[in-house]
Amino acid sequence: MITYDLSCTLKEDLWYYGEPYVPYEMERVGTVEANGYITHKQVMTSHTGTHLECAKHWWDDYDGVEKLSLDKIAGKARVLRFACEEQPFYGIDVDMLKEAGADKLEKDDICIIATGWDKRIAKENYTWESPFITVEAAKYLTDKGIKAFAIDAPMFGDPRDGMDYVPADLELPDYVFSRKGIPCILGLVDVDKIPDEVFFIAAPLKMEGADGSPVRAFAIEL
Repeated sequence: MITYDLSCTLKEDLWYYGEPYVPYEMERVGTVEANGYITHKQVMTSHTGTHLECAKHWWDDYDGVEKLSLDKIAGKARVLRFACEEQPFYGIDVDMLKEAGADKLEKDDICIIATGWDKRIAKENYTWESPFITVEAAKYLTDKGIKAFAIDAPMFGDPRDGMDYVPADLELPDYVFSRKGIPCILGLVDVDKIPDEVFFIAAPLKMEGADGSPVRAFAIEL
């Protein structure tokens, strides 16, 4: 069995979205000398590093991540590859999805978008110039019956639509997936190393009422 780790490492210089989000911090609060063991306090938001986003991120009356069925984030996945080449604001529309092989997606597949944007993870504007899919592309994928969506970028909506504030009159691809109960995994890494078809898992922490969670995402060769 060949397993591929698709999660970034949580560390103190890790990217984050800016306010009102907070950067990841870790502080040692227990030591061998004082306590006989080592333990740490960690500070982060629910959208830190490789993480899962659910409908609770957008609307208060939806279930938190602890209610998410694990069947949603474990299963057969197909990788759709795009030659982003670190191009800022690289938009993926329906025709591009089809050219990348989205017609092969089956009901209850997990769709993974590979752009190579993770190569910019330590560079300036990793978040603010991220690749994205259009609203129409999100609708196309929901019509295909996917059960989860994942991408090797920190955004999958156009980052120019806002991060610190999202206007109420916008329609986002996030909304399209959330209304259908489709969880989204963001910030994958090393997707270029996996085959086009894999078994994919991205398990969130079971945090009551949370609007998202860091995940350990990985793929297993079929």
